[in-house]
Amino acid sequence: MQIASPLRVAALATAAGLLIASVAGAQTLSNTISLTSGVTLKTFTPIDSFYLNSTATSYSIALVHTVSGSPTEYRVSRFSDFRDANWIPYVSRPTITIQRSVFPAVTNGGTQITLYLQVRAKNPNAGRPGAVIDGKLTVQPDFFFSDPLGRRIRLVYAG
Repeated sequence: MQIASPLRVAALATAAGLLIASVAGAQTLSNTISLTSGVTLKTFTPIDSFYLNSTATSYSIALVHTVSGSPTEYRVSRFSDFRDANWIPYVSRPTITIQRSVFPAVTNGGTQITLYLQVRAKNPNAGRPGAVIDGKLTVQPDFFFSDPLGRRIRLVYAG
């Protein structure tokens, strides 16, 4: 019977994400494999989304939201594919300034756009071994992403 070397046991344990004790060094080797997203965007409700008879050329919108986990960055866009958005360091109370020119022409006394918000969290185990899928060892991702949420911003004209 062949006994596995402590180095080989440690390498296998790291790849499998296990916690083991090395007999030779009496040290503990630990590598957590993160299989969950780590961050969730639960709600998104832009504040000041109802403007009555506004003549302003831009609007500051508070991006009120709730999350679980610890986001490190966020992005906000008028498009669901975020083609016009960059990742910004996360703050708990972000705002965005929207120019009046991005709203379509007023019809039936109002106009609106939809804003989309998404957060992501840096994976502390990025680049480390992940799960074994179809016999191949995967690498853990750099970030975990929330699902995006979209909400309307309206301009309403009365009278």
